[in-house]
Amino acid sequence: MLLETSLDACNPCCNMDDVSKAEISKSAVDRMASFIRAHDLDIPEEDLAKCIGEMVENGDGDEQRTDVVCKGAVGKEILTINGNGSGAIMGALVTLGLEEATDESNRWTGTSSTHRVLKNRGKLLKKGQIIEEEIKGSWTNAASGKDIFVWSAKCSRPGYGSDYPVVKSRGLIPASAKDVVELIKDSDRVTDYNKMSIGRKDQHVLTKDQKSSMHCSESKCPKLGVVGEAKIMSSKNQPPLGKPLEFKTLFYARQLRSDDGVEMDGAAYVTVGRSVWETPEGTTDGSDNSTTRCEILLSVNLVREIVTEDGEKWCELTLVSHGVSPGIPVFVGKQLGLHAAENYIKDIRALFEQS
Repeated sequence: MLLETSLDACNPCCNMDDVSKAEISKSAVDRMASFIRAHDLDIPEEDLAKCIGEMVENGDGDEQRTDVVCKGAVGKEILTINGNGSGAIMGALVTLGLEEATDESNRWTGTSSTHRVLKNRGKLLKKGQIIEEEIKGSWTNAASGKDIFVWSAKCSRPGYGSDYPVVKSRGLIPASAKDVVELIKDSDRVTDYNKMSIGRKDQHVLTKDQKSSMHCSESKCPKLGVVGEAKIMSSKNQPPLGKPLEFKTLFYARQLRSDDGVEMDGAAYVTVGRSVWETPEGTTDGSDNSTTRCEILLSVNLVREIVTEDGEKWCELTLVSHGVSPGIPVFVGKQLGLHAAENYIKDIRALFEQS
């Protein structure tokens, strides 16, 4: 399993020169080589250079690989997550995630209930009538009341995974944006709202003591050059039939700024995720056959605070999910994705309603 070690030597925010390479075991070094697909990410050339390189071996043999250092990646399609380049990867994922989460074009096809609500809203606006609704954001297609909007769309990015649809859902949560994003990033609380989850573990924290920077736009990880929190995490879900489904993901969360180009009423946050792999081919190392490894090309949570007249805490949660599911017909996978996206909003809402 990758990046399970707690050695500071494997923390990209730590200085490798401060740690004796002889003290790093072969397994610990191997876990440093985590690979991520980047074919659809817009990474500047100067940053891309930091993510591309070779495996450098200074050892004397196969049994003496304690000083192997992963310096980069194997190409532009798949990059390694290392201290110098991973910040650019996270930034590109945020850009992509926000584009998908805030895209209100006709590229998206709503479910029957979503289409009905938005169509009726459009008719009222066309007639110049005031829409008497509950709490709602000021942006296009903002959620209101108990409605949960769900859409699907063809992937607009060419290359790997483009045959699989993208799913989006949106709904109101009776909590502050801060409380919701804290819930989403807390691995110990996943089972509180994900009924299929059998656990999630933070395998490795990539940002150095960044707890306070989650809600601050100034504090940056000195090595990655990013604000917010980043980590590699492993999770397992148990479907009704078959082996557990396993996900290994790069997760990054930060507060949004006014120059991010997102309409906001108050505080807002974004989280993004993408699967990571043990090999430069984007595959597992085959060491664990007890689970079925699944791939997430993009996972986004956009959490926007809603300003209310009485000061009551509300926020809007938008989820975007794009997964690859070989062996499952695209139509079936799409229906499962739409159902899961709606339940995600519904279950998080229910959790806060009970608190």
